[in-house]
Amino acid sequence: MFDEKLTGTYVLLLLLPENQTITVGKLGTFDFPSGWYTYIGSAFGAGGLLGRIKHHMQPTQKPHWHIDYLRREATLKEIWLSPDTEKREHAWVDLMIDVPGAVALVEGFGASDSVHETHLYYFDVRPSLEDFAIGVRTRFPETKVIRAFADE
Repeated sequence: MFDEKLTGTYVLLLLLPENQTITVGKLGTFDFPSGWYTYIGSAFGAGGLLGRIKHHMQPTQKPHWHIDYLRREATLKEIWLSPDTEKREHAWVDLMIDVPGAVALVEGFGASDSVHETHLYYFDVRPSLEDFAIGVRTRFPETKVIRAFADE
């Protein structure tokens, strides 16, 4: 599969089946409408992409990151990623903002170390990897985005 030293950027695509009020750690309590969510992250620490993907695919007993709180209620449907030695998380947030239908709902979500207001975007219609990958390829022609996990 993946080398433990492999680093890169990823997107989690989650489906929240019904409206929920969720407390996201110290960030606060928020109303999340039913629909699709994308969360942009990166994995450059210990464990790399493999470790981060394993974390996001397992049930969360003790939430560590903001996304862990949403994952308790939403279903992980896909993981899109790009193995890379360059940190592109902030650029991918810029690209996600440009995907038609993207709405920022929770200021500060996953963005404690970011210049962006959030790393979580809501969509009422399922966003597609293909639409997102076009933006990535336009900005970074050498970068390939792959679907590393699909729940369907």
